[in-house]
Amino acid sequence: MNMVQYNLVNLKEFIKTLSGERHRTFIVHSDPASGKSKYARQLAKYVGGKYLDLLERFGKDEKLKSQIDIFGVKDLEALLVEEAKETNLLIVDNAEFLLNTWDEDGYDLLFGLLRRHWDSFKPSYRATLVFFLTTNRKIRELELNTSKGETRVFHLKRLESLEGGPEYE
Repeated sequence: MNMVQYNLVNLKEFIKTLSGERHRTFIVHSDPASGKSKYARQLAKYVGGKYLDLLERFGKDEKLKSQIDIFGVKDLEALLVEEAKETNLLIVDNAEFLLNTWDEDGYDLLFGLLRRHWDSFKPSYRATLVFFLTTNRKIRELELNTSKGETRVFHLKRLESLEGGPEYE
């Protein structure tokens, strides 16, 4: 039997390699109910980042909840800038509900934000930004790379546990 062997990605090390990048953004994705949120919260604690559950935030904030029909990519960008002020790493989880409310393809708009607009050369965008998303065709086909050609899109199963060994068998 011929098994494919993958080198697991150490996210803490990967985040360090992004420090020299202009666009310090990446995506972690997996199937529904696969442990993405748990891993995202653990990552925030492990590296001293900030965890933002976007669905929870909208559910608790009456102003945001009332604006969901008109809340676009520019509004998301402004919210993320505000949330990222006091941290070097902002981890965003449960964003799919919002992407699916946008008239245009929400994923393309988000990918544009991650590719072009989240620019670490601008003072308000210094934090590394990571989105934890549910796997879909657009994410599987996405080419989001560092300046050295390394991918910035990771399936959860390809990540090391935060203690150093494989997280998933």
